[in-house]
Amino acid sequence: GLAPLLHVGAVVVATGGQEYRPSEYLYGQSPGIITQLELERRLSQGEGDTTALKSVVMIQCVDSRDEQHPYCSRICCSQALKNALSLKERNPDVQVFVLYRDLMSYGFKEESYTLARQKGVLFIRYEPEHKPQVALQGGRLRIGVREPTLGQNLVLEPDLLVLSPALVPSDESSL
Repeated sequence: GLAPLLHVGAVVVATGGQEYRPSEYLYGQSPGIITQLELERRLSQGEGDTTALKSVVMIQCVDSRDEQHPYCSRICCSQALKNALSLKERNPDVQVFVLYRDLMSYGFKEESYTLARQKGVLFIRYEPEHKPQVALQGGRLRIGVREPTLGQNLVLEPDLLVLSPALVPSDESSL
């Protein structure tokens, strides 16, 4: 039979979300620049030799917490911590740098942050007015970042740059 008619004041339709395709930091211009989701796929499916990486830089809040996407997606930092720990597990000698505005590791994820620091992951804070600068020079990645505590610019030359972009709503046009 027919379902009974319900009288409600509001209906919430959860359409899900997806990773935004970054428009900054030269994404799409080099195979050495990927997103956290792409790194996670590589790690889970064994694509590429992640154990051969000597240095990895992760940039948080990519195309996020800005005018176009003025919100925190709340899972990007946790995903970066998980992937950083996975890289360190595969190769304890890999250098992992996380460039962040504010690190959001909610609840028990705080333990991942502590463990990542213990494993040697380096966290470098950047300010929105001094975002990291990414360049390709002779096929090599060069990332400049102003470290606010030291007040100096650091230059990193990683094998891989991993971007943590905003989450955006899924296309709900079919609803």
